[in-house]
Amino acid sequence: MIHTTIEQLNRLLSRLEDCNLEFKEATGQFDRRHDLPDYCAALANERGGKLLLGVNKTGVVVGSKAFQGRHNALSNELLNELGIRVDVEEVHYPDGRVLIFHVPSRPTGTVIRSTGRYKIPMRAGESLCEMDDATLKSILNENSPDFSMTIVPGLSAADLDRKAITVFRDKWALKSKRDDYKTFSDDKLLRSAGLLSDKGLNYASLVLFAKKEKLDELLPDAEIIFEWRQNSASTAYDYRMSWREPFFAIYDAIWETINARNSRMPFQQGFIQREIFAFDEKSIREAVLNAVAHRDYTFKGQSVFIKASPDSFMITSPGGLPPGITPENILYKSYWRNRGIAEVFEKAGLVERSGQGMDDIFQASIRDGKGLPDLAKSDAYSVSLSIPARLKDKNFVLFLEKITNEKQVLFSFEEIFALEEIREKQRIDKTEALNKFLQLGIIERVGRGRGVHYILSHRYYSHQGKTGVHTRLRGVPREAQKQLIIEHLKRNKTGTAKDFRDIFPELSRFIINSLLRDLKKDAAIEFIGKTSGGYWRLK
Repeated sequence: MIHTTIEQLNRLLSRLEDCNLEFKEATGQFDRRHDLPDYCAALANERGGKLLLGVNKTGVVVGSKAFQGRHNALSNELLNELGIRVDVEEVHYPDGRVLIFHVPSRPTGTVIRSTGRYKIPMRAGESLCEMDDATLKSILNENSPDFSMTIVPGLSAADLDRKAITVFRDKWALKSKRDDYKTFSDDKLLRSAGLLSDKGLNYASLVLFAKKEKLDELLPDAEIIFEWRQNSASTAYDYRMSWREPFFAIYDAIWETINARNSRMPFQQGFIQREIFAFDEKSIREAVLNAVAHRDYTFKGQSVFIKASPDSFMITSPGGLPPGITPENILYKSYWRNRGIAEVFEKAGLVERSGQGMDDIFQASIRDGKGLPDLAKSDAYSVSLSIPARLKDKNFVLFLEKITNEKQVLFSFEEIFALEEIREKQRIDKTEALNKFLQLGIIERVGRGRGVHYILSHRYYSHQGKTGVHTRLRGVPREAQKQLIIEHLKRNKTGTAKDFRDIFPELSRFIINSLLRDLKKDAAIEFIGKTSGGYWRLK
């Protein structure tokens, strides 16, 4: 039986509401017929969570009389209605009674239906709504077999392109260092690669090796479309090419078409001429492979779409991110929607492992001084990856190389990614990388406590010829900030919270309050009045 301590409850109350935590005041009662089953089902559909009655939106306990004397019966009632066991716990908090509903996660591949106002509820911010088709399909597909391994009725060996099979055979022999693979018959090769069984050929063989006319007939959406715009803002394209052919027959042609529009960005490093290309070959090939192996082939009327310009490269594949993958964790978690296709790519040496290779794409973009790729335009129906093409900061490239050579250190992808986040956003979440950067003297700590942030070192900005930027990022020293407050009070006699926010727009409210507390502790200033309408003055 679950027993929540006061300390554990305090930790829950300190959190903000999200899709897995809901606060409801319910001081008198709570709708048993509609709201209770809806919220429990919605939390279960979000992989589980907690519903707290007797708590307001800000996490303050107000106490609840809901279901008083009968809360022990609710677990069995909800089990009968929803098909899941929701443990219900009564906690007597110093400020009032709190009822906690511990809602388990839905089973994989299953949704929880409600008996309330919604058939299949889900969270939408702080509210509930009916589950949309894309989310429902994503959940139901969690248990579905690998589409690429499904047998294709009517597909025979005669429908496959011999040249495409030969390309794969040669690549597999080279990757495995097995020349005998080149002597394999088509039948033996396909069986060894998991593309053919006694039941027939699967969809992976269709996508990778089938002749164009067979793809037109059986899977016309297995198409890759490329559009080039000289001006990225233009709605009309300057060039368009589409491929609906066996992938192993067009793999190189796709890159060659993109590379024909590649541009070279030269820059000088001492006496050495360096260059960076708008489209990095490994990154572009990886992005295309990822789209082909990751896309949802059951989405009708949609193809893999590539839009490129001198500024950027964007590739969009049908189907949202797979279960458990988000834009935030995509660099560290891998999942192939079509593992059969992915494993053929691995055998052919097109990918290093059955993962997404997204870290290679990010690392190349950062090392080339182009900034971070992003997946901001992805949604429930498609995944869109945008890779910058223009050199944004050549000095960052040179700075990384200089530090690497001088300090004789190597940076992992995670560390390079962290450095780029510091360069762009002055933030870092990785403690190990943070300590390493500080010891090497390539970043500096600015501020203290909750207001601390990090910037690249003075050396970087000096190397860039922008020492003024470094001064601005470091900000005004704390003692100088205190003196500004004193000067304001001398000139204006009083100062309010709004006045100080106007003086220090770049500082958080927490840091401003910290400055005021220090001055008060030093007996330099004092606060007059109540919190909401009070003011500060010199003491």
